[in-house]
Order: sequence, then C-alpha cells, then structure tokens
Amino acid sequence: MKQFWLSIFLIFSCLRVVNAQENYSLSGYVKGLSSIQFSNTSKSFVENTIHNRFDFNWYATNKITITAGMRNRFIFGSSINQIPDYARYLGEDSGFLNLTDIWLNKNATIGISQLDRFFMDYTSGKFEVAIGRQRINWGQAFVWNPNDLFNTYSYFDFDYEEKPGSDALRMQYYLNETSKIEWTTAIDNDKKVTSALLYKWNTHGYDIQVLTGIYSQTDWVVGAGWSGSIAGGGFNGELTYFHPITTSINNDKLTAVIHYDYTFKNSLSLQFETLYNGFGNNSSSSSLESFSLMSLNAKNLFPAKTAFFGSASYNVSPLLTAMLSGMVGKGGDFLYAGPTLTYSLSNNKELSVVAQLYQLKKDALTMQSIFGGAVFARLKWAF
Repeated sequence: MKQFWLSIFLIFSCLRVVNAQENYSLSGYVKGLSSIQFSNTSKSFVENTIHNRFDFNWYATNKITITAGMRNRFIFGSSINQIPDYARYLGEDSGFLNLTDIWLNKNATIGISQLDRFFMDYTSGKFEVAIGRQRINWGQAFVWNPNDLFNTYSYFDFDYEEKPGSDALRMQYYLNETSKIEWTTAIDNDKKVTSALLYKWNTHGYDIQVLTGIYSQTDWVVGAGWSGSIAGGGFNGELTYFHPITTSINNDKLTAVIHYDYTFKNSLSLQFETLYNGFGNNSSSSSLESFSLMSLNAKNLFPAKTAFFGSASYNVSPLLTAMLSGMVGKGGDFLYAGPTLTYSLSNNKELSVVAQLYQLKKDALTMQSIFGGAVFARLKWAF
C-alpha cells in the first residue's frame, strides 16, 4: 500500500514538468498549520500539520476529462497522544473504495495520504456523466446543507477548503443554460447506497431545485432548495424530509435552513443562517466533542435541535481581511466564536490566524460547564 501511494506521489510530482502542455493542468498548495488547543477540563496541547495538495486534470479528448486530487498531511505534536485513536479518526475514508492510507503512526507523528478526487467525466452536447470519487454539491446554504445528501462537511474544518468527495455515478442533462436534470448514485464504506434525482431551474431571478430518492438505504427523501436575492442581498435556503423505509414507527424528520448575506459598499459583508434540525438532541446535554469532532451526514448536521450562525468580514486594507463568526445552539446551551485575520503576502501566499472558541453549559460526559478551543496560525503557498 505504501509503495502505491509513493508511486502516486511521484506521478503527481513529475506531471508538474508537463504542465505547459495544453491537455494537462496541475495545481496545488503547501500549508503549514500550527495550533494550541485548550480546555478548562484538560491540559493544553500543541499540534503541527504540513498539508500538501495536488489537483491534476488530463483533458484526454474534447469529451473526456480525468481528474485526480490528492492531499498529504504530516502531523506531529502532543495532541496525538492525548486524543484516543486520533490517527484512525483522521484517516477515516467514507467512500466505497479505501483511498486513504495512514503511512506513519508512531512517536507522536502521523502521516496520511488520500485521493479525495479520482473520476472520469464524459461530456457530449447537453449530456454529462462522471464516475469515480467526486464532489457532488447540492447544498444552497453556507454552514448546514440538508440537500447535500452525498458530501456533508464540517464548517469547523476550515483547513479543508475542497471538502470531501463520494464514490458515485453522476449523470446530468442540461435542458438549457439554467435548467438541468441530474441523477446520482453513491455507495459508502458500509456498502450503503444513496440514490437521488434532482431537477433544477431558474424563474423570477431564483434558482430552484427539488429532489427525491433513497438515502443510505434507510430513508425515502424529498427536498427543495432555492438561491436568489432580497433587498440586494443573497437569500438561500433548503429543506429535506426523511421518511424511514422499513420501520413502522412514525419517525419522519424534517431538517431546514435559511440563509441571508449582504455586502455593503465599504466591503463589510454579513451572513446569517438558522437551522432547524429534526434529528437534533432535545436534551440540554451534549459532549463538546459532539460539536467539534462529530461525524457528519445529511441526518446528522448538528447535535442541537436548533442553531443560529452569523458572521461579519471586512477588508481592513487591500491585503488584510478580518472576520468574526459566531454560533448559538439550542437557546445558548452551545456557544461558538471564531475570529480570523488573513493577510495576503503575495498573489499565491497568505498568512492566517484563526481562533475557535467553544462553550458548553453542560457536557454530557463530565456533567459540568466546559470552555475550550484552539488558536491556529497558517501559512499557505499555492502553485
């Protein structure tokens, strides 16, 4: 397995040489991320990550494109020995094919490589089909996406901009420039199938979508989403209704999100989003890990029944951007604040400082109030 990943890495590296040819493209980045994580119930610990990515496209013909995306992470620090099964958690692969390899796990050091994009795309006229590991984004909102049946992601994982992919067959037929019909079937690492049909069109300045299908072989789903504008700002939303396939118990659930954003002339940008989560916890107690490290899917977007998100960003100067985000879950039981500063060093280099601060009124494990968080410093070089 390690020889396989070494071969893949060398192929990506060598392809940089042929990047000038018209039928190839190669891009990526290298990031250095350091953090200190703390809590009022445990010792502080440090984690350092060297994060490298390659994105490769081969335009084999005017109809066929082969895409591969590989991420490599080298992680070291005191966090590895303090978090149980940390390597296994970081190396989880949700796809049918295991395209993730933990090639190093000793002496408080972890090395992980993953192909999170590996698919072939065929386009002919109005018809497009893609097969393999790919990103299928049906979400319309920013933080929570009930319509995103295939590639749910965590808002807190800010260092993974590309977001995960699924092992899927995706077929799209474009009726015109603003309308399409899409059918997608994906299979996960538990050999569970999610298959859904989506119809998307534009009317009166709004992109509208409706969907129906089977989710993880457990639920029938129907959903809808929209993207448009009100009063000069973006107005988005989505909802999905889940109906169990086999159980006779009435366990139908609805999850819905409404999002609004507005940008002023002085570059101040505001975002607001609210979530109703039919699968959320009715009690006031959850663990802090359930918010920050939870395994997400369309039925598990957030531990709490309701949540509210807001953020504000402002260009302090042409090179410096400041942002402050916040989140409240279930009447203030869970609080989050995330200040961020990003400074552009050049066209392809940037420096960021990010804080993620959490407070939980009553932790389900310790039965006490918990305050915790992390402060990150990141240097990114894109090529």
